[in-house]
Amino acid sequence: MKKKNRLHLIIYIAAAVMLFSFLFTGCSSTSALKEDEQLFTGLKPIEYSNYEANTYADSVKEEMEFALASAPTGAFMGSSYFRTPFPVRLWIWNAFSPSDDALSRWITKVFGSKPKLMENVNPKLRAQVAEHQLDKLGYFNGKVDYEVLTQSNPKEAKVAYKVNMGHLWRLDSVAYLNFPEHGKQLIDSTMSQAVIRKGSPFNVSNLEQERQRLTRLFRNHGYYFYQNGYASYLADTVNTPGKVNLRLSMVDSIEPEATRQWYIGNININFKKQFIEEMTDSFVRRYLSFRYAGKKMPIRAGVVLRELKLRPRKLYMVDDENTAKAGLQSMGLFSYTNLQFVPRSTQVLDSLGNVQYCDTLDANIDLVFDKPYDFYVEANAKGKTTGRVGPELVVGLTKRNAFRGGEKLDINFHGSHEWQTITGQGGSSNKINSYEFGSDVTLSFPSIITPWNAFRTMAQNERRFRRGHIPRRYYGTPNTTIKASMNILNRAGYFRRHVVGGELTYDWATSYQHRHSFSPLILSYEYMNYTSPKFDSIMNNNVYVATSMADRFIPKMSYTYTYRSAQKYRSPIVWSTTVSEAGNILSLGYLLGGRKWNDKDKTMFKNEYSQFFKLETDFVKYWKLNETSTLVGHLNAGMIWSYGNSSQAPYTEMFYVGGANSIRAFSVRGVGPGEQDYSALSNKYANILRTGDIKFQANLEYRPKIWGDLYGALFLDAGNVWMKDADFSSFEAFKFDKFYKQLAVGTGVGIRYDMGMFVVRVDWGIGLHLPYDTGKSGFYNIPSFKKNQSLHLAVGYPF
Repeated sequence: MKKKNRLHLIIYIAAAVMLFSFLFTGCSSTSALKEDEQLFTGLKPIEYSNYEANTYADSVKEEMEFALASAPTGAFMGSSYFRTPFPVRLWIWNAFSPSDDALSRWITKVFGSKPKLMENVNPKLRAQVAEHQLDKLGYFNGKVDYEVLTQSNPKEAKVAYKVNMGHLWRLDSVAYLNFPEHGKQLIDSTMSQAVIRKGSPFNVSNLEQERQRLTRLFRNHGYYFYQNGYASYLADTVNTPGKVNLRLSMVDSIEPEATRQWYIGNININFKKQFIEEMTDSFVRRYLSFRYAGKKMPIRAGVVLRELKLRPRKLYMVDDENTAKAGLQSMGLFSYTNLQFVPRSTQVLDSLGNVQYCDTLDANIDLVFDKPYDFYVEANAKGKTTGRVGPELVVGLTKRNAFRGGEKLDINFHGSHEWQTITGQGGSSNKINSYEFGSDVTLSFPSIITPWNAFRTMAQNERRFRRGHIPRRYYGTPNTTIKASMNILNRAGYFRRHVVGGELTYDWATSYQHRHSFSPLILSYEYMNYTSPKFDSIMNNNVYVATSMADRFIPKMSYTYTYRSAQKYRSPIVWSTTVSEAGNILSLGYLLGGRKWNDKDKTMFKNEYSQFFKLETDFVKYWKLNETSTLVGHLNAGMIWSYGNSSQAPYTEMFYVGGANSIRAFSVRGVGPGEQDYSALSNKYANILRTGDIKFQANLEYRPKIWGDLYGALFLDAGNVWMKDADFSSFEAFKFDKFYKQLAVGTGVGIRYDMGMFVVRVDWGIGLHLPYDTGKSGFYNIPSFKKNQSLHLAVGYPF
């Protein structure tokens, strides 16, 4: 014991020495600067003058803010105007950079941050760039001035910019000249889509967008060889004072191929298992040809044709080409895809000897298959300050193109267990008290499989292809997934529960922004294989536990809609909402058979079936503060209504909070429901009870880049679950005027390592507020700092 106390004393002394040396030698922002150097400490608010206030002017001000932005060392959340009051990394750099020993160099490199000097900011160059940007935005007489403001510490300085915007030049007229007759007709018929028109501000970016619009318009009407540079602008700013007369004209020297419309000819598809593989066999049918190695084509033709969206003798369209490329890549079967169009001979002679120009493009497609098998092992470890630790292991095998139809077959086995390392009285135990294991088998099809198209033959698909049939357009490849699963959950000393399930799900996207998932059939059969006398006693004394843990058959249907902002937005959102129901179709059948809707104890496969309606929504907002840091807000809420054949929702469907993706200061099911206090119970029993019919969760996380691929995190989490009514306990019931007072709150820090394919993160959560009476007053009512924190190791971002 004396040795242990002596070790603690040595650690405390060492920490104190480091703290005092840091405070007295490092708490300076300019101590390491040379005589002629000044530390840049941020911008003064930019002053604007001489402009007409409107939406366009506001957008120009945003452009100026971006052009003149320069974050100082120690910037607060990436701001160009505010610094953190404790620029620790700058202090460390000043304290250790003057030393030349190896330890100081390492500390400076890893923990320090080099000060940004005024010479690095170069306000003169930034002002020139901003003036040039004003020209491009239509403020031809705009002027940007700057002033360097030395602070009370002569080694520190700020920069003040003044932007005189002046007159905004607008378009007085827009004309399209020298285009061929058919091209002029296309332009006239789509003028409602024009980016520029009379009265619009002169904006170089908009001019380029209009030129790109015409290029896409022509290439979507057969002009394969037309390029963006084949049209140029001429702007007259003299004829009408303060306005611009704009002309967009086709250039004179254009290749004749660019003025003709082209049609799709033969489509040649080459299948290879390796890039250098020699193709020895072929299958040809009219305009289609497939080349491959071996006696059998490695994939059914209809699978590729469905994604191709190209049709022989159809007018070339660049949208079809892009859709075909995206479809082939999104199938997940090929490591390399390449689509090229090759024009046939540019001119031929007819029977009379006259020159006839060819208008046909042959499509050559090279597809190299990815490796057929993937074997994966996923390992996770969890450790909590409550004393529970344990590993989790997933072992799986994926077979691509399993039945020559682009299918993916995935089989995995997973298992986890926990043991208690510290008992509630401070003793230790190595008894395994819980485990879970099971298996999933998933088969995915790269299309929407329905009863009326499931048995369509390859010949039928090819006939539809030749007729020019184009399936409903999807963004990427839609998927049909069939899944079967079996899981066994054991809580030693309490129960062993079996869950057998099956699922049919359709996933598709109609655009980048809109994604849908529909599961018309989700079956889950849950039953107790074993219960201990101790757990039987718990269920006898607790109606909630007995009801939610009863044997159940759950026939479920679910639909999820996900919206995400267009890619052009700097601060996008992702909003997902799921609606699901269970048992209603079965109850309608019983209703037709003479049973009342609210009759209880109706069964299916000898088990009572659940009947409920469930709604859950998830909202994420991203604010990109600068190129290296992001602020993320997250809201999650849900509610479940049980009725008809059920008085309580099944345990697996109820909400809970806590864990690596929720309130990270607490373990899974660590708080709730409401202000109910289960802390006096053993952890195993308490976790069973901490679920609810209603859920609300909010998170705010700041993600700065530390260096390289390593990112940090500073987060604040809040949330809880409640029962819908007070049948079990008034402490657990949701009350609108009290719920915000019953939110568990936690904070913490974390690190993330971005490995490209996935992100590994470690989060340390610290409790700030518990929703029940702990005997301590005030917001911070945590009875024990040690027991109300949690460390999480996880893969991927929490939201």
